[in-house]
Amino acid sequence: MAIISFGCIQSGENRDSFKKRDAPFSPNDTLSAHYLHELKYGKLNASSEKHWDRINNTIHTSGHRGEYERDPNYRTFGWHLYSRGSTYRDYNFSLLWGVAYFAYIVDPENGSYKNIHQWKTTALIDSAKAYNCNTFLTVANFGKENNERFLNNPNAQSTLIDSVIHLLSLRGANGINIDFESIPTDNKTQFSAFVRKISQRIKQADPEYMVSICLYAVDYNHIFEITAIDPYIDFYTLMGYDYYGGFSTNAGPVAPLRKSHNFGENCLESSVGNYIEKGIKPSKLIVGLPYYGAEWTVTDTTFASKAEKFNDHLSYSTIQEKYSDLSLGRGLFDSIVSSGYRNMPDNGNHFTQLWFDDSSSLSIKYDWIKRKKLGGVGIWALGFDNGHPELWNLLSEKFGK
Repeated sequence: MAIISFGCIQSGENRDSFKKRDAPFSPNDTLSAHYLHELKYGKLNASSEKHWDRINNTIHTSGHRGEYERDPNYRTFGWHLYSRGSTYRDYNFSLLWGVAYFAYIVDPENGSYKNIHQWKTTALIDSAKAYNCNTFLTVANFGKENNERFLNNPNAQSTLIDSVIHLLSLRGANGINIDFESIPTDNKTQFSAFVRKISQRIKQADPEYMVSICLYAVDYNHIFEITAIDPYIDFYTLMGYDYYGGFSTNAGPVAPLRKSHNFGENCLESSVGNYIEKGIKPSKLIVGLPYYGAEWTVTDTTFASKAEKFNDHLSYSTIQEKYSDLSLGRGLFDSIVSSGYRNMPDNGNHFTQLWFDDSSSLSIKYDWIKRKKLGGVGIWALGFDNGHPELWNLLSEKFGK
């Protein structure tokens, strides 16, 4: 996923007034949080949700369940990763408009799936239905070669569509979430044609099925031909994260809200603004936000700190547990980009720098989504807060009654 800012400039401001800095990443970088998840967990092939629970040391608690009435003006949407096992047993589905099971991993040679993990058996879908929460199957294809191969193979596309229709019917689901990443520029027309084809076929099978699509934070190579695909898309899910990560030369916020002197012009505001300019109605755009942070080893704490080494992505629960003695709730906070951060002395002249979202930063971003009258909020990923109820409490405060 390439994320290059086209600017997050407000009226009267001049982009030249900002110091030119190293871009957080180059146009060739394609490893999004979604893709990285598959690279990390796709090889493990755990055979059951119980197996995944053992891997993750899953904790079950019902302390934040409750029942709420969702605000009908917004869609609260989240991805459940197969690797999170049965963490959904603690999801507050009364606060969720939709949940997408991640994922149907496409076999680009024939269109069938390499893996769908526990889609056929997971009780996630039944639990969601009990609260009138829509369920979706994410259909994912990662990598330039995989997309080139699949998008030039009409037979594979037909096989995929038939397979997806069967799997939706099997579980009584509500639709699909298309997540194709690293699409070659030469194949964008084929991608648009595929989106139209799968949407038409799925809706022929059931007019109530919904079709959504994951958007790169910035569509650097103009892959998404919005005018061509918009009539066939019910809603979009913006992957509003990975602005800084393992690919970046500097440490920085995973999901900056606004442009800043320290971190440049890449931000959620510019991403949303660019897609609206391309023709997406604000009400169709769900902004995905991270329930995870990023950690680097740096040599100094002057923003934007030069990254000596990228350490890891950390889930919200891991951050709370690993740094529990640092009172992470508020403390150090960059109000411009709306992100928490920490600098911890390391060996010698090195520091560990952590950037993360928590209830403070997400509250600001939720309010911004509501002020902009956008379609809603997305969560990458549900279960990353396992054992910590505060993010569910915030969701209920902002989007439930």
